[in-house]
Amino acid sequence: MTKGRVIYIDEDPDEIIYFQDFMDGHFSLDVVTIVNDSDINEIVDEIMNSPPDAVVTDFMLNEKATVGFNGQALIELLQQRNKHIPCFLLTSHAPDALDATHDARLVQAKAVLMDNDLKSLFRAQIAKVIEDHRLKISRSEEEFYELTQLPRAELTAQQRQRIVELDNYLEEHGLSSNTLPNELKDDRNLDLLTQLVKQVDILLSKREKP
Repeated sequence: MTKGRVIYIDEDPDEIIYFQDFMDGHFSLDVVTIVNDSDINEIVDEIMNSPPDAVVTDFMLNEKATVGFNGQALIELLQQRNKHIPCFLLTSHAPDALDATHDARLVQAKAVLMDNDLKSLFRAQIAKVIEDHRLKISRSEEEFYELTQLPRAELTAQQRQRIVELDNYLEEHGLSSNTLPNELKDDRNLDLLTQLVKQVDILLSKREKP
């Protein structure tokens, strides 16, 4: 049984073979091969139309293909569509990748594919990220469902705020329920405004004291 579905993006046929060998028997793998004039938006659409558990992309996608983007740009566009999708930036140019990325934790040296101990560690890392991501989504969906089943008039302020937080989190995955009542968000806005007004009143009262 595989530990999840991974999409790998690269333009180098040899590197693709190395990665396929690395994943064989551990994860379900789909490959997106970058070719001359590949369109980044079409690639992201392809990935998001069948969302994987994790994405691993080569950093220098333009070494053997004529394209105007690299792996970091691809990850950034993916995470605009799904903020929390697990991603890894695989590279032989670690300093350049670290300079380019918005999150140094994404970067992984391709040397991990050559050493047996490092291979096992990287596989375990991918599996753990997938497991944690699935668990967080599952728990969030369950909590959201339970809270939205409660009588609306009986919800506490904390419960209302938590519903909005969960809805926003799920929405960032494209998983938000469409059943969230708009008045809950309106109530939250009112609560926040009330808190702000109270804070301003406190500050003003302090300033007025001699």
